[in-house]
Amino acid sequence: MKLVLNREEMRKMDMRTIDEFGIPSRVLMETAGVRSADWIIDNYPEEVSGRILLLCGRGNNGGDGYVIARHLFPHSQEITILSLGEGHMSSETTINRKLCELLGIQIYDIREVGELAEIAALWIEPIDICIDAVFGIGFHGELPKSIYEILSSLESLNAIRIAVDIPSGIDADTGTGYALKMDATLAIAELKFGHLLGKGRELCGELCTIPIGIPSEYRNGILAYHYEDLILPVRDQAGHKGDFGRVIAIGGSKGYLGSIKLTAKAALRAGAGLTYLYSRENCLPYYFADPCEIMVFGIPQISNENPLPDESALCKSIVKADAIAIGCGMGLDDFAVELLRIVLSNSKVPTIIDADALTILSRNSELIPLLKGGNFLLTPHHAEFCRLAKISLEELEQDPIGKLRDLQHKLGCSILLKGHTSVYCDSSQIQIITAGNDALATGGSGDVLCGIISALAASGLDLMHAACSASLLMGKTAERLSRKRQSFTILPSDIIEHIGDIDA
Repeated sequence: MKLVLNREEMRKMDMRTIDEFGIPSRVLMETAGVRSADWIIDNYPEEVSGRILLLCGRGNNGGDGYVIARHLFPHSQEITILSLGEGHMSSETTINRKLCELLGIQIYDIREVGELAEIAALWIEPIDICIDAVFGIGFHGELPKSIYEILSSLESLNAIRIAVDIPSGIDADTGTGYALKMDATLAIAELKFGHLLGKGRELCGELCTIPIGIPSEYRNGILAYHYEDLILPVRDQAGHKGDFGRVIAIGGSKGYLGSIKLTAKAALRAGAGLTYLYSRENCLPYYFADPCEIMVFGIPQISNENPLPDESALCKSIVKADAIAIGCGMGLDDFAVELLRIVLSNSKVPTIIDADALTILSRNSELIPLLKGGNFLLTPHHAEFCRLAKISLEELEQDPIGKLRDLQHKLGCSILLKGHTSVYCDSSQIQIITAGNDALATGGSGDVLCGIISALAASGLDLMHAACSASLLMGKTAERLSRKRQSFTILPSDIIEHIGDIDA
């Protein structure tokens, strides 16, 4: 797992390296530029001898760009630098610009898109590589109009695009903003949240971390990671079904019968030794029609006159579980509210709370205290999260990590915020999972994920690894299937059938 930093954490690391460890800022800039240039040479050995266009800002990101230009110059004398923006230029950047001038590298000061058009008209040969070093991770807000127009005018440029640290215009904390789409992004020192969240994930292209000599002990206290390694339960070949966990999947209601069945089937396919499906008595004929390996039971009721869940009888079933999945298609009526209260009050095992159960929590604040101290995982998508947190989608987009940490602290349980990039949060860590594609943008995908998580948790993984590995496993399965067929044709049930197709 690789560390992921926010803007302020990276700034403090840089300053400690300069002030405490004694590496001057200019040396850090030189190291970043040299190693970035080496990466470009190694990965694009043919293109690096062609025409190279560098876009340099006036801050230290631009300084990195000037260093890169100097070290690419022996490979190509066809280098053009466009200096963008106005205002103060940092001293380190000023020095490296002067060194480029001494080498005879062409530098043009561009203030508006019309000036770029005049220079572009002089280019006889096409550009082979375009390097973006306008803004680094210090950028936030909106691009200045002139720079936005210059960057957008380059969208049609048919060249390999490489960003230094982060594509200019993307917020390093949130991944929001406008930027050119890159083929590769060279993250200086460490990954940042903006590389993985929001538009950042789509626009960064291949991510490569460029070390610059920051002492390893300065990373102490960073508790956010990019979760990339699939961790699965160790299975004894001589084991029996009881060794691999009992999952109880609770849900289903009129009109939403299939949801909990997808959950149960996914739990089976993900390795649960035994899977029990509990649903309302009037839903059972649907499940009995195709029980397969799933054991189906009705949720016990107090009586016909009092048709609410019977807590005493239900607890006798709950005690069998190694993991519980509740909420998928469960409904929102009094029966469902009482069912969730019973499970939250009595579960002693990893319990995954999804779908309707999340909506019930958002509407019934008296249930929230039951989450504290339990082994609970909430798995909301963005809209469900916002209902729980009482915020707008826009507020979540502007500060996803902060809002996630706030809600986790308030509720006291683990949360997996599902999306194109999924983020896990508990009281001690953040884990970011970047796997999957639009094949998962289909009703039922969340039900499948809930089942996979419950199976991995029942088999012995802690909730963090169960949630993150399930997300990674499901995302990679979707990616693999999409290489064989159009993504829009892939159903959640297809994901279930092909979970085991990827290597661990």
